[in-house]
Amino acid sequence: MLSALKNADNFMLCAHINPDGDAVGSMLAAGRLLRRLGKTVTMVSPNEIPEHLKWLPDAGLIKPVEALDGLRIGAALCVDASEPKRMGSAYAYFESAPVRFVIDHHPGDPDFAQFSLVQPDAPAAGELIFALWEELGERLDRDTAAQLYAAISTDTGNFCFDSVRPNTFACMEKLLRVGLDLSDVSRRLFLVKSRPSVMALNRVLGSLKFFADGRATCTHLTARDKEECQCSDGDLHGMVNYGLNIEGVRMTFMADETPDGWKISLRALPGGDVAAIARGFGGGGHVLAAGCVLKGSYREVETRLIQAMEAALMA
Repeated sequence: MLSALKNADNFMLCAHINPDGDAVGSMLAAGRLLRRLGKTVTMVSPNEIPEHLKWLPDAGLIKPVEALDGLRIGAALCVDASEPKRMGSAYAYFESAPVRFVIDHHPGDPDFAQFSLVQPDAPAAGELIFALWEELGERLDRDTAAQLYAAISTDTGNFCFDSVRPNTFACMEKLLRVGLDLSDVSRRLFLVKSRPSVMALNRVLGSLKFFADGRATCTHLTARDKEECQCSDGDLHGMVNYGLNIEGVRMTFMADETPDGWKISLRALPGGDVAAIARGFGGGGHVLAAGCVLKGSYREVETRLIQAMEAALMA
């Protein structure tokens, strides 16, 4: 894979739809690495980058997928996406590239790429991008450290998930040594909220419902709620976790109304498996964090998910 990366040029970089911190941070750090190698790079996203990540170095270089029209694509690299449909509108361009790479940490079959670096035991794609920097012998800098920290910390729940391994903290040590401003970067990622985000959180918490004898919760946010709060998708980052971080709760889901249906985020504590629930509805993800999209009224969607979650908790 390293030899192929070195020999290719005119890269398009993409991640998954509705990109999170790992997707954005990993793509930015990968783009920075390829430019360090002298490559021409165009980074694209099917959706707008979340507001709370736009401050990251080079985030302004990420363009809409349409920016690829008319460009000669010599190679394509996708990060943090386990299957073609997760790339959204970027996949058509990815598929047309003569050389294709995928770097990911989700379980799956990366046969849509010629070269792959897939490690399901890695807590974040950012950790794999970090390894590439080291394997290619390129020296990290302060800006890249911020990108990789955003990737790794967000996908590990700020180092709280059981996917964290000793190597995760070894990466952190090296990021600190090259100048990562941990206090500033972590505050921007985990503490500072926009006004629309706080207003939307008020609606989400107001919808909180307990079920399964208090072992599970659900919340939701309607399109009207979002319009009245003037919030974007990026303002909803992390809200699903409020339903999980309650004493006695083992699982939760949050439903976000979108033009395509209800976007469902599912979370569980160790011992649970929301990936199986998500797969049952055509989605997927990790054992403790997964998602899917369902159509219908919220009450219909809520009933189906509650039944699935109650069955999982009884198993």
